[in-house]
Amino acid sequence: MKATIPIQAFVIGLALVLLGGKMVKAEMPPPEPDETYLVDEDINIVTGLYTREYSLRQDGVVDYKAARQILISEYNEHWNSVVETKEWPLFYWHDAKRDGHWVMYVDRQVEGCACDIVPYEVKTEDAIAQNDPF
Repeated sequence: MKATIPIQAFVIGLALVLLGGKMVKAEMPPPEPDETYLVDEDINIVTGLYTREYSLRQDGVVDYKAARQILISEYNEHWNSVVETKEWPLFYWHDAKRDGHWVMYVDRQVEGCACDIVPYEVKTEDAIAQNDPF
C-alpha cells in the first residue's frame, strides 16, 4: 500500500503534464536598437532613469523603450542635463503588436546578458507596471 501512493502521485503528475500542462518559454525583447531607430529620450533625475524610445520599424511609432540607471547628473555650460549611466539598461519595454500592451523586462544584473533579462513580475493584483509607464 505504501509503494502505490508514490506511483499514483507520479502517474497523476505525469497525466497533468501530458494533458494540460505545457512548457511556456518567456518571450524576450529584441536587442536594443542603434541610434537610427531612436525617436526620443528623456532624463528623469527624480526617478534616476535615462529613458530612450525607439521605433523598430523606423516609422516614428514608439514600440520599444530602454531605461538606464543614472549614476551622475550635472549641467553643462548651456544648462543642459548631462548624465553618466550604467552601460546596459535596467528596464526594457516592448510593444510587439503595437497595440499599447507593453511587456516590461528587467535585467537585475545590469550586465546586458540576455540570460539575465526576465519579464518584470508585478507583485500586486493588477498589472499596472506592465503597461506603458510614460
